[in-house]
Order: sequence, then structure tokens, then C-alpha cells
Amino acid sequence: MSLPGHMWMTPAYQFGSGFLNGDGPAHLPPHSTFDLSIGKQIGEAFTVSANAVNIANTRYLLDTSNTFGATHYVNSRQVYVQVRFRFKL
Repeated sequence: MSLPGHMWMTPAYQFGSGFLNGDGPAHLPPHSTFDLSIGKQIGEAFTVSANAVNIANTRYLLDTSNTFGATHYVNSRQVYVQVRFRFKL
């Protein structure tokens, strides 16, 4: 989504109905996450953005199988800033 002043925002919502628990037929509970990125272009070469992943800090079980050797949960909230410079215009 483009905003005034060379800014942009990208919201993202993901919903999962629940992964298969082991060999099934049972499933893990449904889950959802919300992510957001906001950025601004400064001049022609610089871009600055702030990104937040799993904003609500929801925690849910991803996998209980032995496929990868352990039980896995979704990553907790992550916030990071990115600065990009284009050398060649």
C-alpha cells in the first residue's frame, strides 16, 4: 500500500487451520499471526523500513513429529529495522 511522502506499508495476516498431529487424524489447534512493515524512500538511493513479525506474540505448536528431531513452536515477536542503499541507479 503506497502512502504519501514516498512511504509504504505492508500488512500481512496468516491463518492456519491446524497442522496434522503426528500421523493423524488429529490436528493441532488453529492459529493466526499478523505482520507489518512500514518504510520510507529517502532520495533515490536510500530506503529505511521497520518490520514487525508476529506482532501479537502468539505462541502455538508447529510440529510434534520426529521429522526434524524435536517439537517446534512458532517464533516469538521479532522487530527489526532495515536500511538499504542502492549503489547504481
